Amino acid sequence: MNCIDVLDNAVSINGRVLEFPMSYEEIKELLGEARIVTDGDDEAVHITYYYDELGLEFEGSPSYLSNLKRKKAYKDNDHNIVGLTLYVTGDNVYDFKNGKSENNYVGNLTVLGKQIDKEETWKSILGYGYQPLLDPGSKEERNIQVSTTIYTEDQGAFYDGERLLKDVIITFEPERPKCEVDYDIKSPNEKCLVFDTFNFKLAVINELMYNQEVLKPYFDIYDYMAYKKAHWDLETDKNIRAAVKYFKELPIPSRLADHVTEINMDGSDEIYMNIAPEWDGRDERFDFNSLSEAELKQFKNLKKILIFGNEKDAAKLRKICDPLGIIVEPLSAIE
Repeated sequence: MNCIDVLDNAVSINGRVLEFPMSYEEIKELLGEARIVTDGDDEAVHITYYYDELGLEFEGSPSYLSNLKRKKAYKDNDHNIVGLTLYVTGDNVYDFKNGKSENNYVGNLTVLGKQIDKEETWKSILGYGYQPLLDPGSKEERNIQVSTTIYTEDQGAFYDGERLLKDVIITFEPERPKCEVDYDIKSPNEKCLVFDTFNFKLAVINELMYNQEVLKPYFDIYDYMAYKKAHWDLETDKNIRAAVKYFKELPIPSRLADHVTEINMDGSDEIYMNIAPEWDGRDERFDFNSLSEAELKQFKNLKKILIFGNEKDAAKLRKICDPLGIIVEPLSAIE
């Protein structure tokens, strides 16, 4: 008989823990190859992984990644699986899905080691619930980050001994950690870099703050919004003016210039996702094809710049970069 235990941000399957968000490779290592069904278009494709002999279904989608990033639960693009369904009764839990597991789940289900208490925790018809969890070292009680939904249309028992009798939907709903960052900009008592080209400054910030993590604090637009107690629309591809203002005013100590040896611009860079969270990289708002000699000479170790744009843009930049020994290539040349 199988046993699944729901944890704070994971599930334990027969004693082996799978942490949310999951990747298929992690699941496959534990359970073997799945029957995979893909539906939807490129923008909202859903991938379902069926383990028919176990009555289990795992569900993921690249469209979930933006929410995981907002909640600081993002790992990488492969870790986009946030749902697990247990087919116990043989009914199709989601009527719109055609490829449900062909067999039934046989086994127990617990949440933090305990069976679900129907009378105190759950509603009939469709019961949603989050198990309370006392944070270690804290007196504050919070809910675990995995919801467990009993799918039922009757008042019947949930269990027969240690055997689950109802279909269950398990979903990862991460709780964003509280922001501890002080985002008030302070002028350092040291020499700072001077920029004539703002988009070049953004590319440098991306390298120092997000790639190398030597420029502090690590700017996160969602944390910044909470810090400022603001209510900006972050579901947008437009530039968030407060973020642009922050980066314009942010001082960068000159001593950090030696860390910059290459700049490799990409539409998925964190700097751009924190200025325009839904930007698709299809316009030229972050491009540049000219720089001043003064700002470039601050970066003595810079040897290569990979820019947005085409060969024509790169040719303009080479006029100033070639004499300084800096190679310029357009991103279009490697795509």
